[in-house]
Amino acid sequence: MLGLFSWAHLPDKDDGRVGFKDSGLRPEIKRRVRSYLELIVISTLMIWTGLSLFYGAVHGRSAYAHNINLYVIDLDGGNVGDNVTQIIMGIERTPTTPSWKVSKDFTTLEDARAWVLNEGWGALVINAGASDRLQKALVEGTDYDPSEALTVLKSTGKNIIGEMLFVQSALSAAASQACLQYAVNQVAAFQLQRSTEEQAQTSLGALINPLAYTTVDVAPEGFTLAPVLLTFGFLVCLLCTVGVLILWRMTTFVFFLKVRYRDLVLMWFFLILCHSLIVSLYLSFAFLAFKGPDYNSLALPYTAATFFKIWFTTAAVILALAPWLFSLFQFLPPHLLAFPSICTILPNVVSTIAPTELAPKFYRIMYSLPFFNGSRIVHYVISGASPTLRQNIGVIAAEIAFMAICLGAAIWIRQILVIRGISDPQGWYRGSLYFRSPVPYYKADPASTEKGSGSDLEQGNPALRDSQQMTQAAGSRHGHIPSGSTLSANNN
Repeated sequence: MLGLFSWAHLPDKDDGRVGFKDSGLRPEIKRRVRSYLELIVISTLMIWTGLSLFYGAVHGRSAYAHNINLYVIDLDGGNVGDNVTQIIMGIERTPTTPSWKVSKDFTTLEDARAWVLNEGWGALVINAGASDRLQKALVEGTDYDPSEALTVLKSTGKNIIGEMLFVQSALSAAASQACLQYAVNQVAAFQLQRSTEEQAQTSLGALINPLAYTTVDVAPEGFTLAPVLLTFGFLVCLLCTVGVLILWRMTTFVFFLKVRYRDLVLMWFFLILCHSLIVSLYLSFAFLAFKGPDYNSLALPYTAATFFKIWFTTAAVILALAPWLFSLFQFLPPHLLAFPSICTILPNVVSTIAPTELAPKFYRIMYSLPFFNGSRIVHYVISGASPTLRQNIGVIAAEIAFMAICLGAAIWIRQILVIRGISDPQGWYRGSLYFRSPVPYYKADPASTEKGSGSDLEQGNPALRDSQQMTQAAGSRHGHIPSGSTLSANNN
């Protein structure tokens, strides 16, 4: 064996071989170099496309923070409500912080909670009766709890990364500034306006610390896995699916010659459905196993229904993307298979990381992506935030239907290309350096375009029949391929 790799010339083994100095090899070397340069250019484009899609969505997120609206809700209607509203609205505005607005559409704290749960990012509520309670404490010296004055409402489940980066800090900073500034103003006014007798009756606690706030998370989703649960969960499921799709794409050439079109469509859609259910089941089990001991205090209670909702939602997300990728794989040669995967996977991943309010306008397309709609459903199941189930389910269902149509069209076109000898088992097209098809070109042999059963195709394709006979003969000599193995022969 070592003689094969010897530098010395071996007459008995090197006869008939060529070297790099052989002039007859130069055209082939030129073609190979040109092909490799083309591959380098394509790889560069794929890399830059993927990086641009990802970094373009997450770069400079703070520049779009002003698109997030936080609200001051005055349920008090008295001195405390007016002053706190003025303090909040007087905070310096910058493009890198959320915007503050005043809302007078609510009459109770429960109404404000429901609005933040369903639509809003957060709100600072001046509770009803705050002015009256503070006034009694200052005049009569009654017991006073400053935390009853303000309520900060947040919704972690709306988008935990956006909440962590911008919303929670903005709410806390605004509430703290309002409490501090109001206390300073009140002490200054008290010293000027009150007599010695009135000052003696004043509650010092209410005077020095008139306001405090209580934080309420209306849609809690603060457990450890929350920031990465759906991003990496959906990503891993889809990447595992891409590997299977590429395997099917590279090893099922003979199916297009032997199997009827309608059976091909039903077979692959059913296989993709089964695979989607399997990988999504693993994700649901993983969430169940690693949810942590504090899950029930940081999100809605976990039930059997939660398990099945996460399972079937993930399966629907994969089912909406896998037929699309498989349809594109039918037409692309091997060196381009990564391109649709990059352009499909990365925008979907970004949609679960960056809120659309914190991304350029181009990325508003994320509203229509399966990852985004699936994540909204799972967030609602886990935390109850932003219940837009009808919209999200409708989008995913429409995408599954559309992708099924695309899959049917792609298989139909691919079968025509295979039968006519235009595309080979690996996906290269006629004219390519790597094209090797056992099916003769239909313009050179009209019989190869004959439509009918598998036996008819064999009779009309001499090259396919010869390849099958050669493979069967080799298998009978070496015992590797059983005699009559049509599938293995055609794959070869």
